[in-house]
Amino acid sequence: MPSMIHRLQRIVQEVNRAPDIDSALVLITESLTVDLNADACTIFLAKKDDPDVMVLQACNGLNPDIIGKVELRKGEGLIGTIAARAEVFNLVDAPSHKTFLPVPESGETNFPVLLGVPVIAHRDVLGVISVQRAKNAFNEDEEAFLTTLAAQLATSIERAESQGRFSVQKATHTIKGVAGAPGMAIGEAMVLNRGVKLESVPDKKTGDIEAELHGFREAVRKVCDELTELAETMRAFMPEEECALFLAYAQMLSGGSLIDDTEKGIKAGNWAPSSWRDTIEQHAYVFEQMEDSYLAERANDIRDLGLRVLRKLMLEQSPYLDFPEKTILVGDEVTVTDLADVPADCLSGIVSAHGSSSSHVAILAHALGIPAVMGVPNLPVKQLDGVKLVVDGYSGSAFINPNRSILREYSRYLEEEAVIEQDLSGLKNVPAVTTDRHLVSLMVNTGLMSDYTPSLRSGAEGVGLYRTEFPFQVRDRFPSEEEQYLIYKNVLETFQGKPVVLRTLDVGGDKPLSYFPITEANPFLGWRGVRITLDHPEIFITQVRAMIRANIGINNLEILLPMISGKTELDESLVLIKRARDEIEEESGEKILLPKIGAMIEVPSAVYQIEDICKLVDFVSIGTNDLTQYLLAVDRNNENVADLYSSLHPAVLKAMQQIVQGAARSNTPVSVCGELAGDPLGVMALLGMGIDTLSMSVGSLLRAKKVIISFSQVELTDLLQQALAMSDAFAIRQMYATRLDERGLGGLIRAGK
Repeated sequence: MPSMIHRLQRIVQEVNRAPDIDSALVLITESLTVDLNADACTIFLAKKDDPDVMVLQACNGLNPDIIGKVELRKGEGLIGTIAARAEVFNLVDAPSHKTFLPVPESGETNFPVLLGVPVIAHRDVLGVISVQRAKNAFNEDEEAFLTTLAAQLATSIERAESQGRFSVQKATHTIKGVAGAPGMAIGEAMVLNRGVKLESVPDKKTGDIEAELHGFREAVRKVCDELTELAETMRAFMPEEECALFLAYAQMLSGGSLIDDTEKGIKAGNWAPSSWRDTIEQHAYVFEQMEDSYLAERANDIRDLGLRVLRKLMLEQSPYLDFPEKTILVGDEVTVTDLADVPADCLSGIVSAHGSSSSHVAILAHALGIPAVMGVPNLPVKQLDGVKLVVDGYSGSAFINPNRSILREYSRYLEEEAVIEQDLSGLKNVPAVTTDRHLVSLMVNTGLMSDYTPSLRSGAEGVGLYRTEFPFQVRDRFPSEEEQYLIYKNVLETFQGKPVVLRTLDVGGDKPLSYFPITEANPFLGWRGVRITLDHPEIFITQVRAMIRANIGINNLEILLPMISGKTELDESLVLIKRARDEIEEESGEKILLPKIGAMIEVPSAVYQIEDICKLVDFVSIGTNDLTQYLLAVDRNNENVADLYSSLHPAVLKAMQQIVQGAARSNTPVSVCGELAGDPLGVMALLGMGIDTLSMSVGSLLRAKKVIISFSQVELTDLLQQALAMSDAFAIRQMYATRLDERGLGGLIRAGK
């Protein structure tokens, strides 16, 4: 008999392959009746419009006529009680239980033995699965099996319901994620796939079957040639039986069902990548169902082969991509490279199944002024290519196939936003001064040359954070000192007379370099930021030399060190910076001024050592993104905990206040360069602390200025004290939002005025 884990995997895999929710539920009831030796199985799901009501959606072994007709509120009957309590019930005589409610003509009284478990996802009870018998109680193993399966099926049921609802109906479909970058857009979805995942290949029809067949055959031929060549090359290093695997792969591509089934799909009008995807999944599934573990493992070989061909196919397709005029980039995980693929004048919005408001792509989208919705659960990526979308980056919502009403509403919102932007444009030359005459310096975060002109036009007083990792990310090798020198000289000259803070290389975590791979179980707590550059002084010194050389004759450079967790890292960094300065002095024969040096405060240990750190640097800059992540122990890229991530959390506000107070004791200037600095509500909190230098994306600068000139610092200081007395981030945000609304500024943080 198959093991419990194998039976669980089989059911979950079959459900994931189901075309819609109804098929998935029938499959579950039939499988559980067999696997648990039950006489009946039922599945109740919560109503979409009233989640407190459980509706019978599928049954096996009971009267099928009752499907869809039985509804129980939470707390009503056994099923409603299981849902209300979110507990497992294992009963030998269900009809005798005090909450039992008989369902006439169901036939359930013939099966008094009942095991019922709730299906829960992200704290929400999605439904209840129960199995029944005429006799013999369900044992502990059977209870454990059903409980484990219900936990695994929660996501599968959500996905099946979402995918099925979208594929069956072409009506408007609302999806909800988290607000990644503010703004709104109406456009056409485009799914980019670099051949990284088979399951992410979008569905597309083709109007040129012969071209698709030719492209597929060419991709297969190239992979065959590569595999044969690889087998020959590896013979010198590997045993013959290992090399034979590559030849076996090549043999599978020389003909047979893999090729025939794919070409059949293409001839039916599908483009080659989705036809290949379906064929690979079908063949892999057959192997996965085999009880022989060796044969079951061959499913991985099939998928590996599938990826090899897919990458070639996508490479063939990419030069011919035709981006819509208003492109909404959609994907399982939209990357920085994906953004670079879309012409700047076409990119209007982003919708991603993974990521959060503070993930690297969301921050870049914010910098580009592109609305983004991140972390959308069960996003039907495969079915979205070419579909019309409305993206609301304020609320974290998007609308698939928006109806006329929604299009009218968001068209009006866009018009209102244009009016707000026009009003804000008049503030470009207005000083950022509170109503009680407190002056605030507004700087920009950048790293893109395309930001320079908009930054200057916005009235920015300098660059508060230049992300030097961007030039590293777009290359396939480390940039030379001369290449970096030209980049830094450009930005320093562009902002001549204004301070420019260049942050030293900050990679690792969610900012990898393709040519410098780092594999870690927990990258955010691992090798990143200054930890890497101190371990590789050749990288650090090259970069600092380029910065100092670029600053000669301009003298507006300030250097910022990321991920400083203590005094030792700072000491080591300062030694290397001074060495680089001394080298350049010796080479040039000129006296070189040492630029101002600052430390980013984004690690909790630095908060508690703020006074020691301030003795060594000229300024500190608070990185609220990582500081929030580390203080709250919330991965800022993980959509599963996105609702726990908030830089307005009282713990984060108290930590920032401690930084400000510690720095004040040594008269060390404090700025904020995290995303909170560009959030109108965050601006209110930061000014209340007495912070007078903020750095943000250029698109946020005038909105921040509007907030500053609308409040007094006295009022914001009082509001901060109220916030610090609260224990909930949501309540703090609501308090600040209410004050913003009272000033008629609600349109700065939401769609519409």
